[in-house]
Amino acid sequence: MDTEMFSKLASKMGITSAKILRQAEEYMRLSQVRCTGLANTTATSKAVICLELAANCMKFPLDKEYANKLSGLSKKAYQSNLRSMECMLGLQANLGLRDLAVQYGCLDAAKVANQILHRYEESLPAAQQQDLDLTKPLFTTAALFTACRCMKIKVEKKLAAASGAKKGIFDRLCSQLQSLGQQICSDVTHMKEPVKKAQKRQKTLLETLEQEEEQDDEHPTSLKNLKEADSEECVKQDYEAWKKKILENALKAKKMDS
Repeated sequence: MDTEMFSKLASKMGITSAKILRQAEEYMRLSQVRCTGLANTTATSKAVICLELAANCMKFPLDKEYANKLSGLSKKAYQSNLRSMECMLGLQANLGLRDLAVQYGCLDAAKVANQILHRYEESLPAAQQQDLDLTKPLFTTAALFTACRCMKIKVEKKLAAASGAKKGIFDRLCSQLQSLGQQICSDVTHMKEPVKKAQKRQKTLLETLEQEEEQDDEHPTSLKNLKEADSEECVKQDYEAWKKKILENALKAKKMDS
């Protein structure tokens, strides 16, 4: 695309800064090499995306809806290509797993996602591990998306789009991570089971003690009868001792008289 046409698009978008325009032109040149194979893109749509990326970089306020309309793409296609170019040009800030989980409302899946990435790295040959950057959006979003699927947590479809990769690439990576996620979730479940059983046994013991106490409260007559029986036994023992003593004294008195 010639500079004049590029300038006209920038003018329509309200961009008058020469610095933003130069940055957008630089993005456009880089996109010819790095952003090949993007679906449903034209020279005009690429130029508009590059202008928006440059405006975002310079913190310049932009009418994003008008930019979308000017590109000639649907909203979905425009956003998808914008994220893809942002990723391919290295402009996307690499959010950590926790930040990404907070952004998409699936914080409970962050720990499992981190374990998935760790096991994925360990499964690769040493040579590949050295060249691998698991902080890239493709890996963090795929791990988080997979963790949510394994944990049956609903998550926005926008999470997949945040990877900046084509759907086929993203889906293939998720398929590779799926078995790791299922294994991790299974291990977590097995670890929790003994704890649950122990808690159940403790609860049952407490319930038993409480039940026995309640039964005592419900049957006070039984306790009363038991106490009365003990009292009668004591009286009987005292009577026998007194009787024995009287007989012994009478026997002694008889011997003395004789």
